[in-house]
Amino acid sequence: MKLYLARHGQAASPEPGSPTSLTTKGKTDVERVGQELSRRSLNLQQIWYSPKTRTRQTAEIYAGILGIKPLNLMEKDTLLIDGTIDLLYHDILESKINNLLLVSHEPLLNELSSFLVEDVSDLSPILFPTSGVAAFEQAPRWKWLWLLEPSALK
Repeated sequence: MKLYLARHGQAASPEPGSPTSLTTKGKTDVERVGQELSRRSLNLQQIWYSPKTRTRQTAEIYAGILGIKPLNLMEKDTLLIDGTIDLLYHDILESKINNLLLVSHEPLLNELSSFLVEDVSDLSPILFPTSGVAAFEQAPRWKWLWLLEPSALK
């Protein structure tokens, strides 16, 4: 199983009570990372995202670039900032999806990446920049493969 963890693109500071949408820079960065993901041929089966506007928009951009059908985009409450890692991990394992992209927030992504990799001696805490994506593989234990940052892609 391969698992890809993505932080949403840069979002505008919202008015109180209004949804936070991606900025123009946020959309551009997500598109840039999406193009790189496409070149890497991830063969994604589904994209899960938290119920926030900025993560839905990020997931939709990735889906468009990677050819993921809307039916395979799924909103998950367990991907919220205050989500429980145990419940999220249970959802991931129960899904039996081989190639899954999760779009969420910090600090949840950092906590999940630390949870996945048991031997943290070879894993510095991954700090996900906006639009950043990290790859993990379970074979049989989880290992960290790579991290994409939009600033490194030109």
